[in-house]
Amino acid sequence: MILEILNGYFSMFYSPQILIMIILVIVFYFQNIREAGLRRIVLGESEDSPLVLTFYQLIYGLAGGLIISVLAGLLNIAFVSYMEVQIIFMLTVFSVTRFSRYINVGINILAVFLMTFLLDREVIPSLDLINLYLFIGVSHTVQGLIMFMDRKRGFVPVLLSNQSVIRGGFRISKAYLVPSAAGFYAMTGSILGTSVFYLTLIQLFAVKETVMTFSKSQAIKALSSIRIFIGSMILIVSYAVSFSLGFIYILIPLVPFLLFLERMIFAYLESRRKPYYVSDEESIVVLEVRENTPAFQSGLRSGNRILSLDGRKKPSYRSLLAFMGTLHYERGVSLTVLDEKDEEKDIVFRIRPGMSTGIIIVPPAGEIVLPSKDKA
Repeated sequence: MILEILNGYFSMFYSPQILIMIILVIVFYFQNIREAGLRRIVLGESEDSPLVLTFYQLIYGLAGGLIISVLAGLLNIAFVSYMEVQIIFMLTVFSVTRFSRYINVGINILAVFLMTFLLDREVIPSLDLINLYLFIGVSHTVQGLIMFMDRKRGFVPVLLSNQSVIRGGFRISKAYLVPSAAGFYAMTGSILGTSVFYLTLIQLFAVKETVMTFSKSQAIKALSSIRIFIGSMILIVSYAVSFSLGFIYILIPLVPFLLFLERMIFAYLESRRKPYYVSDEESIVVLEVRENTPAFQSGLRSGNRILSLDGRKKPSYRSLLAFMGTLHYERGVSLTVLDEKDEEKDIVFRIRPGMSTGIIIVPPAGEIVLPSKDKA
């Protein structure tokens, strides 16, 4: 069985689906050119080239697709690729896209009426619908795992103001292509990876959030954990309903609601936490440090609070800012910082002529005027 599953998965690479994948990879590449350019403006240089970023997206997506294919085969998840199933799948996915809440509610209502109509006329066998939701649950769970594994890339530092307080944070922007062979027919040995069901088999999922109360690692852990939890809930509920197909109508509104609940949970967690990157009169907080810089190599990290500069305690924002840009001469910098464990440590590095330090610090309130978060 495993060999047949693998055969179905890899058959996509010499089928018409490969053209779709190539086009999407090209789209990712151009998106990464923009992303790397933005990081270069903010930090002075990007750690990864657009080609490297695209490569990682592709590798994680292909690995995730392989895991989904194996799980779908082992769980015997299979459904016929006719138009009604594709419509249901698209409506379920569209219900959680970034439209307004009114459009999302309208799509969900449309999905409920359409699926009720199709089921009443027995156009769609209930077992096909159960397997479709099982597949969505498996895919969502694996997506959470991909997010957790790819924790380093896809962050751009941002500064926003809210009620006269300047906050630092990160815009998370990650996108993945996950091709998978969904379903395994034991009797015929055929894999749906070679079917025309491209919209289901080639999945695109993206993570786009602006986090102001989490660090980068905390945000990814939270987002991936929530997605794995929601995917597991869809799997459990779908599996339970499979024992009594008369309750199939429960899944029709429940699955889109669970997918929408994912964002609500994260937004709630964000709102309940204190701002993570906020400077005060006692110390200036470091928002981001580019990895390939002397400051990073000397131990300076995102979240450190600067207590002194060259022996002078409570350095001003402007005095620090004078050493964070590009200088025309070489000089040494000595910092005393407070790390995440509230332990003091000394950071010593040299700023090279014509090179950006790759350090972003958060200004205290009143130092600069930024767009309000409430209006952004």
